[in-house]
Parts: sequence; structure tokens; C-alpha cells
Amino acid sequence: MRGRALPGFLVVSLSAFAAIAAHAAPGVDPTARPAGAAAPADSAEATADARRHFKLGIRLYQDTNYAGALVEFEAAYSAKPGPGSLQNVALCQKALFRYREAAETLTQLLAKHDSELSEGEKKAVRDAITELDSLVGSIVVDVEPSDAKVTVDGRALPLSELHAGVEVNVGEHTVVADEPGYARLVRVVNVASGQKQLPVEMKLKATDGFLNIVAGDPLAAIAIDGVTRAFHEWRGGVKPDTDHLIQVFRDGYESYESTVNVGLGKTLEIKAQLGSRIDGESTEVVPSRSGAMPAPPRRREPRGYYGLLTLGVLGLGQHPLELTSTRSSGAMGTLGLRAGYRIWAPIAAELMLDFGKLNVDDAKSSDATSTDTRKYSLSTARFGPNLRLMTTGKSLRFSTTIGTGVVHHKLDLDKVAGNSTLTGGSVSGYDPYFLLELGLQWSVGHVLLGAELVTLIDGASSLNKQKLEGDQAAFGNTNTLPLFGLSLHGGYSLW
Repeated sequence: MRGRALPGFLVVSLSAFAAIAAHAAPGVDPTARPAGAAAPADSAEATADARRHFKLGIRLYQDTNYAGALVEFEAAYSAKPGPGSLQNVALCQKALFRYREAAETLTQLLAKHDSELSEGEKKAVRDAITELDSLVGSIVVDVEPSDAKVTVDGRALPLSELHAGVEVNVGEHTVVADEPGYARLVRVVNVASGQKQLPVEMKLKATDGFLNIVAGDPLAAIAIDGVTRAFHEWRGGVKPDTDHLIQVFRDGYESYESTVNVGLGKTLEIKAQLGSRIDGESTEVVPSRSGAMPAPPRRREPRGYYGLLTLGVLGLGQHPLELTSTRSSGAMGTLGLRAGYRIWAPIAAELMLDFGKLNVDDAKSSDATSTDTRKYSLSTARFGPNLRLMTTGKSLRFSTTIGTGVVHHKLDLDKVAGNSTLTGGSVSGYDPYFLLELGLQWSVGHVLLGAELVTLIDGASSLNKQKLEGDQAAFGNTNTLPLFGLSLHGGYSLW
């Protein structure tokens, strides 16, 4: 047997909703039964609960508290489903301008309570749904990156629904896209009646660079800048254009370690392989405390052998026999080899072997009365240890080199034809030297590149003891030969 008819608000058009409100909103008891029908004993409590919520809903609706009335009518329907409660849910949703939800509720009314409605009531419901649908539009959200979280009016939506079209009520809607490593983007979209598939583009601006790290061993842990993030695979944002330490580790194996730099909005793919097995070590990754990620190992010290080839240009602080050159300054070209070992991040020890040669064809005496042009050559060979001090940057370092050792000089001075006093001569000998270099060094993988300002103080006492052209000392009474210039180096390191 059918229950009582629905109230007259379900008429041909949606405008009937206003008429219902004027009649003190819905007033049909959802628990009403035909005269003489007895309530089943097991539903008495549900009936009482539904009646209580329904009466409260009417009171709240009359007070224009539509949100509160909606909650009570939904509670009444939940306690005891009936068309009266469901129609009033739709009425409240319409009063709250939630046209899409009201249409869905009326569709539910037809689906679940068809047998309880007359043909006229069904037609009224269908007409109301049609008019409500005219107040519903849809938007299609295109978001980049595609895995960003998108909410429409606070409701999180999957990517499939964003692409298919999100149904929304006419009016203003707030679309928010959020993703770690990107600036949050908020757009306000206005949807008019009948607007369907309105495109909304959400292109987020990156604030980070991104790493995608995959460990070859699924049991290996991944740490970024000393913080363990995940096992086997990790993807996330890091501060751009900054060096970051990557460590992939597992007990019992040599860990993988690398320093990387990723640009703003760029993604760097890293496939990390552990080193060889360490004999006698456990192969379990043990958390530092219960439920916590394992602590990463200490950062590996950059140690190992390296070799350098150097090219330099040096200018003499003084010329032999106080001669002067009419060409620039008479520069000495140098070629050298260095082999060393980086003992600790800021300290390395190396051996240096360096050769230099200077040829001057137009030297003149400092004596203003002399017009004779002189030729001479000066060759050097240096050997000795250096101590290199460096800052600890991974790719760019300031470098200072201090060294001392033995230098061999050979000076050949040509004689001047027709001048018996300018007989020339040749002297050679061994003396100590002191080296100071200040510069920069770059690492490109294992390749080393650098540039330094060079100061050399060579001893010259062995040359001065061997007189030239009578009793003249090659470099006066100072017994030193200063040289200043620039050196470039390139090489390979094992760190």
C-alpha cells in the first residue's frame, strides 16, 4: 500500500520550490502510514528517531537555517528512508544554491521511491530535475604537472574527473592546484548557466629542482643531504642550483655517494648502484630507533691520487747583468708535471717537476752610452714537494699551493763582435726556490681544471759565484731571482 502523497511543491517547474518555502517548508511526516496500519515493532525506535529529526528540520527551515535543516532531513532519511525526507533534502540544497546536488537528490528520489510516487509527482520531479540541470555547468581542468593535487571548492578530484569534466553549480568557483616543489596556484572561475566543458588551465611554476633516484638494490636506503628519505626509490623537490649530497646505502655494501646540482624546474634522473660486498658485514639496514629511517653513513672524504699538467708564463723581476729588453718584458714559458695525493678534503701533497725557457734577442745594457744589442737565454728546471690547501667545494674550490725545492739555472750570454769587453759567457748551478700560487680549481667529474697567480723566488747565488765578462755577478748582489706570472693546469683525479 502506498503512503500519503508528496506535498504540492513538486510541480511542473522549479519555481515551485519557492512556493514550498512559503508554506512553511515541507511538512509531511516521513513516518506517516495509512489509517489503521500498525508500525512494526522492530522499527519503532527508527520511526521515533526519524520523526524527531524531521520536526527539527522543519523548524530550522522556517528559521532559514537551511544548512541545519539539511542535516536534520538527511538524518531523518538515514533513520528511516522515505520520499518526504528526501524531497526536503532537495529543497534545502536548492535553498543553499547547490543545484547539482539537488538534481542528484531528486534523481535518487525517482530511483529509490518510484513505486511510492504518482505519475503526476514523477513528472513534477523530472521537470524539476530538468530545470536544476540548466543551472549546472561543467569545467575541464588541465593541470601541469599532471600529478598535482586539484580541489574545486575544497573538494579533491582525481585526474580522470578533471579531464572528463567536473559538474559545478552556476556561479563562482575556486580551483586550487598544489604540488610539492611548485608554487600553489588559485584561480576563481565563473560558470554561467548552460556552460559545459569550460576549460581551466592550471600551470604551476616550479620553486624547486627535482630528483628521481632509483637504487639498483630494492633494500637500499636513499638519503638526501644527510636525511634518509626512502628505500629503493625517491622522487621529490630540492633547492635548485645548489649542491646536494646523494647517498644510497645498505649495511654490508660499499655505499653510493654523489654530489649533484639541478636547475629550477629541471628533473635529474639518478640510477644508483651499491658497491661491492664488504666481507663480514651484516646486509641488513637497521633503523636507528624503532619505526625510524636508518641513519646514513658519514660523508665519504674526497681522497685519492691526482695528476696535473701545467702551462705558465713568467716574467723576470730582473734581467742578468742589469740588461733590459725592448720587447714587452721578455716572458718565460713553462711546462710542468705534478703528481699528488689528496690526504683530506682541504689538504693535498704533491711533487712538482717544472721546466722553463726564456730567449731574449734584443737586450740592451742599462748604460745609456751603450748601443750594443745583446742576446741571452735562461733555462730552468725545478723539482720539489708542494703542499696544496683547498676549500672543500665539490665543483669549485679556492686553492693555495706552497712549495720549495731545488732549481737548476743555466744562463747563456752571447758575445758582441768587435767589443772586447762584451765577451759573453755561460754559467749554471743549483739553488733553492720558494713557490706560492693562489687560484681557483674546477672539477668536472674527475677532470681537474685550474688557474693560478704564481710567485717564484729562485736562489741565484750559484750563478753569481760564476762571474760573467770579467768580475760581474749575473744577478747583482741580491742572490735571488724573482719571477711572477700566470699558470693554467689540467688533469685527472681519483676523488
